[in-house]
Amino acid sequence: MRFFKLVAIAGLAATAAACANRTGDQTIAEYCANPDRANYDICKQHSDTENVRTTLSGRIAEVFGVASDARMRADRAQSTADQAMARDINCETRTVRNRSTGSCGDGYTLTSCVQTRYYSSAGGLSILRQINDSECRFNTRVLEMQVRCCYVGATPPPTTAAAPEPAPAPAPAPRQPTPTS
Repeated sequence: MRFFKLVAIAGLAATAAACANRTGDQTIAEYCANPDRANYDICKQHSDTENVRTTLSGRIAEVFGVASDARMRADRAQSTADQAMARDINCETRTVRNRSTGSCGDGYTLTSCVQTRYYSSAGGLSILRQINDSECRFNTRVLEMQVRCCYVGATPPPTTAAAPEPAPAPAPAPRQPTPTS
């Protein structure tokens, strides 16, 4: 009886091994190349896997192409920035008080305009209405603004004095406490 069980187990093991190795010495691609086997589950799974692999490899190549293009553009931008930094750039900051416009001297380009002081009792911050290469304009007079002007070149033109500043506006008087009865 034991012998019969051993033979049965050996037979089952041989059958299982034969079923597990359906393709023999072929790869799955070679096995599924036969059109008669196209409807086998293993061939359907292999076809789906190959489609996903092809799609992913195309997307990965596309992403690396975009990354490569971005890298080339970044390198070109860095080169342009390095060339710009090699030039002589001379900048000055002008402080303008009690005006609504700020401007640069001849030959200079306005790069920024910022309100730096204000009174809350005089309305607070002003709104920057216009800015271009030569001047900036606020909607009302501001207590103080800083205008940044730059020139590209070895020798900047002489700075011209800004228009004479009007007398500073007096600071608002502090509020007196009212006596309570």
